[in-house]
Formats: sequence, C-alpha cells, structure tokens
Amino acid sequence: MKNKFAEQLSLALGKNKTLTQQQIADRTHVSPGQLSRLKSGSRSTDSQIRKSLANVINDFWLNYSGARENFGVLSFQNDRQLQGDMFSALMKQKKEQRQRERIEVEFEEAITVKPRDRTPAQQLVIERYPREYAEEISAEITDLAKKAEYAGISMDKLQEVIDKVNQENG
Repeated sequence: MKNKFAEQLSLALGKNKTLTQQQIADRTHVSPGQLSRLKSGSRSTDSQIRKSLANVINDFWLNYSGARENFGVLSFQNDRQLQGDMFSALMKQKKEQRQRERIEVEFEEAITVKPRDRTPAQQLVIERYPREYAEEISAEITDLAKKAEYAGISMDKLQEVIDKVNQENG
C-alpha cells in the first residue's frame, strides 16, 4: 500500500524531466532499486532520505508531503471517501476548523491555570492543541497550493514565496 510520500515521489519522478532516476539515485545516495521501492511504497523512508529526495527533485508537493510526514501532520485530503467530492471535503474541513477553534479557546483558558491546579481535561487539551494547530496549518497550506495551482501559479513560484516568508519570519 502506497503512503502519501510514495505517491508524491512517484508523481514527482514522472514530472521530472531534468534528471534521470539513476542521477536522482546517485545524488541522494540510494540505489536505483531502493528508489524504485520507495516510489512503490514497498520500502519506508526516514526523514533524511525524504529531505534528500525532496532537495534533489525540487518538487513542491514532494517537499510538502515529506515535511508533513516528518512532523506527523494529517490532512483532511487523506480521507479516500471524500477525495472525489470536493464539496464534502470542504464541509468536513470547515467542521474540523470550528472544532480546532473551540479547542484553541479551551487551550488558552487552560494555560492560564497554574500547572499544579489544572484538571485532567485541561491537561489533555494542552497536550492535544499543538497537533490540532499543526493540522490547521497543513490544511491552510494545502488550500493555498491548490488555489495557486488552479490560478496557474507555478509550484516553484509558490515555493519562492513560502521560502521568503520563512526567511523573514524565521
């Protein structure tokens, strides 16, 4: 079964016209056979291999997929049942966003309580919130990338914008 990174790697290799798979394998220090297994999803990757492949291939979606996997961030688009129905996916995303907003309020209230005085429920919200926040960021980036793609903005141009923002904001 292919994982999301393997799917993106397969797509990126198919789109890449500048390097052969042998050249990519050589530059990332993996064998051509290993690259083939990574592409098919029959071999798992570690963060260093994902980063190396993303840097050599230089594909926005591959970079994003690798980063999401490195940080364990999920996406509403992983729901296979909703992939073909963008309206349902959008409604699910909005529902999840409202849930995250509620959790944010609970989180902000919980962090104002001294640690020794927090209830188990408050502690759970504090532990859960960072993942919820990261998922929100992931959903926003996915939304931005899909809109840019629809508008005809190249993923290289979008990556330049993201890199500039990252440099300015640290």
